[in-house]
Amino acid sequence: MDHEHQERQPAQRRRRRRKQSTGKRIAKIIGTLMLVFVLTCCFFAGIFMTYVNTTLSKEASLDMSEFTSNQTSFIYYMDKDTGQWEELQTLKSEVNRIEVTIDQIPQNLQDACVAIEDARFYTHKGVDWKRTAGAVVNMFFGMRNTFGGSTITQQLIKNLTGDKEGTVKRKVTEIFRALDLEKRYEKREILEMYLNEIFLGYNCYGVQSASQYYFGKDVSQLSLAECASLIGITNNPWVYDPLRNEKSLANNQSRKETILSEMLDQGYITQEEYDGAMAEKVVFTEDATEPEDDSDSVEYNSYFVDQVIRDVSADLAEKLDISEKAARHQLYYNGYKIYTTIDPEIQSIAESVFEDRANADYTSRKGQPLHSGITIVEPSTGNVVAMVGDIGKKEGDLVWNWSTTVRQCGSSIKPIATYAPALDSGVITMASVLDNSPVQLLNGKPWPKNSNGTYSGLMTLSAAVAGSVNAVAVRVNQMLGVSNSYSFLENNLGITTLVDDDLNLSALGLGGLTYGVTTEQMAAAFASFANDGVYNKPRLYVEVRDSSDELVLENPQESQVAMKETTAYFMNKLLKGVISGGTGGGAYFPGMTIAGKTGTTSDNYDRYFVGYTPYYSAAVWCGYKENEKIISSVNPSAALWRKVMSKVHEGLSNKDFSKPSSGLVTVQVCRDSGLLATDACAHDIRGESRIQSVEVAKGTEPTETCNLHTEIQYCTEGKCIAGEYCPEDTVTTVSVLDYTRDSFGASVADTPYLLGTLEAAAEAAKTASGTPCTVHTTAPEPPPPEEGGEGGGDPSGSGGEGEDPNGGSSSGGNTDEPGGGGDNWFDEFWGPSEPSEPTQ
Repeated sequence: MDHEHQERQPAQRRRRRRKQSTGKRIAKIIGTLMLVFVLTCCFFAGIFMTYVNTTLSKEASLDMSEFTSNQTSFIYYMDKDTGQWEELQTLKSEVNRIEVTIDQIPQNLQDACVAIEDARFYTHKGVDWKRTAGAVVNMFFGMRNTFGGSTITQQLIKNLTGDKEGTVKRKVTEIFRALDLEKRYEKREILEMYLNEIFLGYNCYGVQSASQYYFGKDVSQLSLAECASLIGITNNPWVYDPLRNEKSLANNQSRKETILSEMLDQGYITQEEYDGAMAEKVVFTEDATEPEDDSDSVEYNSYFVDQVIRDVSADLAEKLDISEKAARHQLYYNGYKIYTTIDPEIQSIAESVFEDRANADYTSRKGQPLHSGITIVEPSTGNVVAMVGDIGKKEGDLVWNWSTTVRQCGSSIKPIATYAPALDSGVITMASVLDNSPVQLLNGKPWPKNSNGTYSGLMTLSAAVAGSVNAVAVRVNQMLGVSNSYSFLENNLGITTLVDDDLNLSALGLGGLTYGVTTEQMAAAFASFANDGVYNKPRLYVEVRDSSDELVLENPQESQVAMKETTAYFMNKLLKGVISGGTGGGAYFPGMTIAGKTGTTSDNYDRYFVGYTPYYSAAVWCGYKENEKIISSVNPSAALWRKVMSKVHEGLSNKDFSKPSSGLVTVQVCRDSGLLATDACAHDIRGESRIQSVEVAKGTEPTETCNLHTEIQYCTEGKCIAGEYCPEDTVTTVSVLDYTRDSFGASVADTPYLLGTLEAAAEAAKTASGTPCTVHTTAPEPPPPEEGGEGGGDPSGSGGEGEDPNGGSSSGGNTDEPGGGGDNWFDEFWGPSEPSEPTQ
């Protein structure tokens, strides 16, 4: 046994030594691996730290001022009764956000958010390491996360940066950013930013817009139960939306109870508050439900707001040197406050008229609907108070706007392109008389052609304007000079759509412009007449401020003297005549002073009316998208103007346009020459006095007497210059017009009353019969001698003679006594048969 025992000991020792040797080798291997691991970790740690110091540290620092959250912008209008700015609407976009301060957010809402989203929010430094480690373990072992590792701070960073990639780099960057953010911002600031940033469904970002949407009230007014219900949505708006369906409503109720329970457990509320909130039935707004493909229930921006968006975007792009698209994005999402010139009441009136297609139901022969646009301007400021861009119900935002589309205006250009600048420069006065006859031949035909196809001849300025006489407008524009007309429109009245090709009589005298004008331009231009000659550039907004109330854009009133005050006064008189006795009668409504001008283009493609009162100026265009004749017995633009403006002026007192306190003088002038009247002007061949009283600007009154009327002897039966055989009782002294014109072959109505016409007729009559009168061509036969009287003569009755008591013969006509019997009666009635020689 001892021997066997001795033999086993070395074998055991050898096995022991082999085990020890193996263990050492394993230990060495493990140690080596651990060393390699440690060294590798250190190596990568070094690399990581280098990356952190060189790259990540730069990305980790976040300046919140660089991250402008998408905020809802607001449109404001000034209440004309109080003078205070009032909110008109929010500027709708994909994002509906209204920022509030932490003091405006109920403490219950703040606590509900922290309790359910980040219980250790007030104690961690931006990263909840316990939650992060738990999330990592769950991810490593493939377990489903029952909670997220992100804190409120980290979620804020994710929302602001939009960086949501599921990568290690993004998560590590987010951690460092959170740690850095908490060093530079207080918890209240971070929570405020978070509650203004979170998405709560239906394009609502932030608790204020969501509160208004779901509960119809300001966030500061929410109850504890409403706070819990609202904050519960943010976990998953699709699942917890209380308005989507019954299931999501039940989910929201359950989530609300969970949040209240967490608030109770974490000591934010008492048991009594918890019980009260659990028992409260949360009521959501009835009108907050999302429309179900019903286009009629969708409310779009007005045409006015559309144009504000366009104008502000253009001005912002110019100021910031960015594209209009980028500027519009800023306008929608930067929480701007846009102070506009709209009058909501007037805008509503205009919309109600234009939305009713029955007010302008003129479908073309090809089936096109009539389009129209209106702009209403306040003359004293240039403020656009209303704008509608088409007939019928608006079908979208930023749709086509006919009120700002360049279209032809026809004769409505005449007052601003021809008559106002001609009066202002002294080319014409209110006493001027113009010739309504062709100006030239064009393609072998008299031009221009008047709308009624006739020419009346010499006429007063007021009659020419009231009747919209083309020939007179062209003649005056020719006198003015097309370059002066063009300059007046562009420099004095803000018509900026002219081009060099418009430097011609057809464009500036008749309105045949290359491109045309907008109703906004025309309403503002005519408003200068009502504003004593001062032009105000039209504007739809006053200024724009950002969410911090810093001025972003300023759009001040731009005014300039466009014409003399007397010119504006005279234009008002002329254009009132268009309404009371001219082409603009279709715009008339009682109880208000109205002035204006109609316009019609060739073939009735466009119909226009610009009218104004002492209160407002408005321009209306009507036409088809593709040129077609508008078949209507009335001017549809004038009719729409009347329907809108009659309602706008309800309740406003009637008043006239202002009159200059000095600088006017009244003169008696001839209606045919425009010069100071004479007696001859009162005995016109047409049977009426041609004398009229006219107000003119002092210093422009005529100083010469009428040289046009000349007196002639006129036969009323022959209607010609009297001849030697015309009976005395048919001859009278009348005045005719000593005026010569080239009619270019056209018939002119006053031609029969011209001296040259009468003289030519007289000469033709003399050639035919030797006398100028075609009726009285020969001397009249003397009457037969009278029969003798009873008892005085020869009983045979052959002589008819009686005895003269003085012994002389009493036979007729043989006495030399002046005034005696015989043939002297003939001479007195008809005049001598032969003209007497003049006395030397």
